[in-house]
Amino acid sequence: HTARDAKWVEGKPADWYEREADGSPKVPWDWSDTAKLNYENHEVWRGQIEAMRYWVEKHGVDGFRCDMAMLVPIEFWQEVARELRALKPDLFLLAEAEETNLFHEGAFNACYGWEVHHLMNDVAQQKCRLWPLRDWIYRDRANYPRSAVRMTFTSNHDENSWSGSEFERMGPAREIMTALTFLWPQSLPLIYTGQEVGYDHSFAFFESDPIPAERYREGEDTRLYRKLIEMRHQNPALRSGEEGGEVIEIRNNAEDCLMVMVREVEGNRVVAELNLSPYSIHADYCTGIYAGQYRDAIGGQEVELPWQVERDLAPWSYRILIQKPEKN
Repeated sequence: HTARDAKWVEGKPADWYEREADGSPKVPWDWSDTAKLNYENHEVWRGQIEAMRYWVEKHGVDGFRCDMAMLVPIEFWQEVARELRALKPDLFLLAEAEETNLFHEGAFNACYGWEVHHLMNDVAQQKCRLWPLRDWIYRDRANYPRSAVRMTFTSNHDENSWSGSEFERMGPAREIMTALTFLWPQSLPLIYTGQEVGYDHSFAFFESDPIPAERYREGEDTRLYRKLIEMRHQNPALRSGEEGGEVIEIRNNAEDCLMVMVREVEGNRVVAELNLSPYSIHADYCTGIYAGQYRDAIGGQEVELPWQVERDLAPWSYRILIQKPEKN
């Protein structure tokens, strides 16, 4: 769709848009500020592609976020990808959708992780225990190619405005859910406006709503995100898509609350212990081959992970342990 006052509405042939009986462009759903393009007309495809070429050729953009990408034919996106990557081979295409056909013939590099986002909300609000979130990992792995990147988030522009900030939706589970977005397999974590300074505000959707200068101050949230970003960049096991390690779970005594997961590639291992519940629990699990010396990714201290772990965990607590090979 375009805006209803876009130049195309008057400047292009009538069949560039789907039309009502009175000739006005159709409105998709209740999006009254938009006009619905006609993708049965291949000239519309060319117009869209030429507009995208302009931004790549004239302004050097390195990618596009494609809004509601599932609403137009996948063949259009395949044509977009072929033509634009001929100009810029590493062009990044992100779909605001999660249909599995988005990756056919390499159309998109990444798509949104909507399902896992809603599951994280549900676990945070205790609408369910951990099982559906755990099941998502294996179901998602089966549904997408290994190269597919999934953008994961605790908030974005829609969720923040219409469903509330992550402070409202996730409460005391907010930090552990943030950490999860950096740990999920194939994930590309999103940091939405204001999250980097812990701004607990639902932004107005259609009006300018800037962060007040006095609220834009570094704090605990800033330090947490810096640690998580550093962790992700320094550990190949946490890379997106097929470059990162698969998730391997360590079985434990409280699997409705506790997830212990390993991601590993040659020369790098990450072990995460996550109490995804509002309960204090006593953890009991065997690490086996994963026992050894580690560094805590958030605290920085050296940690020994024993062969048998038995310890009490506070509600919504977690630790992320990093192991790299010893230098000769």
